[in-house]
Parts: sequence; C-alpha cells; structure tokens
Amino acid sequence: MTAAGSVVLAERYARALLDVVLDKKMDAKQVATELTEHSEFFAAHEKLSEIVSSPTVTSEKRVAVVNGVLANQSLVSCTLNLLRLLAARERMSLLPLVSEQYGRLLLDHQGIQPGRVISARPLTADQQERLSKSLGGALGKTMELTYNTDAELLGGLVVRIGNRVYDASVTAQLKRFKDKALSSF
Repeated sequence: MTAAGSVVLAERYARALLDVVLDKKMDAKQVATELTEHSEFFAAHEKLSEIVSSPTVTSEKRVAVVNGVLANQSLVSCTLNLLRLLAARERMSLLPLVSEQYGRLLLDHQGIQPGRVISARPLTADQQERLSKSLGGALGKTMELTYNTDAELLGGLVVRIGNRVYDASVTAQLKRFKDKALSSF
C-alpha cells in the first residue's frame, strides 16, 4: 500500500472512531491519549508489532495477543475495539497514522488550529496573544501555536499553519528584493 493510501485508510478509521466517540459522548481527549500511548508502545516492541501485524498469524491469535497485552489496562471501550479491529484486519501498522489523524480531526472538530511560529527573537506574551488572536480571527478558529526562535531570520517571523507557510522574515524579504533586482538586469 502506498503512503498516500495508508493516510487515506488511517483517516477513515480515525473519522469512524471520532464519530463513535462523539455519538456515545465518550471522552475524546482520553481516546487520543490512549491511541498515542499504544502507538508508542507497539512501536517500542517490534516483535509484538510483527506478531499483531503478521498475515501468517491467524486473526484470532492476533486479537488474542492484543487482548492479552491490554488485559490489565483500563481503556475507553472504543479504543480497545479499534485496537482489536486493527489487529484482526492486519492493520496495526496503521496505528501511528490513525492516532495522528484522530488528533487532527479532534482539533478540527473543536475549532482549534495548531500552528508553529518561528521568530528571530522570543516573542513577548503580549505579542504571542495578539498574533494568536489575529490569526485565529482570520481563520475563524482558536489558535494553538508553538513558538521557536531562529537567529538566521534576522527579524520578522515565519508562521506554519497546516501546509501553508506565511514568511514575513527579513531574510525572505531580502531574498525577494535580490531576486527582483537580478531579474531587472
């Protein structure tokens, strides 16, 4: 299966899971946490991951292994059911993608837009709040931004929201000026 195909399939599982969680009024954040934890757990235990993903192991045995691993854990029922389903269908390798897509869909459902801001110098709390409100107002969402610094920017900032990049750095402005100047000769 291609990487793009895996993402599409993982999104289907994640969307179905979120629909069930919302319909049954379960704790959506708890499910996200459980997916992340178990994704990391199976990634850390390669042999176990191979067993629960192997086409040479029967579906019943894969589910039995998952049940054995999770026997002493208190999980939201839909998380447990998803893990069993993924094991039964030889799709445990999709768990990290399902977890990622579920988190993205949950944030979208909550009207939260994550983003990343890179500036030449650390922004003050007031600047962060104004930037968050300004971006949130433009996008119609509540912003959840992470902030980093990069001295190579010289000044200004770069904002990454999803697959969009807004580059208002001095470095980018100088490059555009240079390109424009060179193209006029």
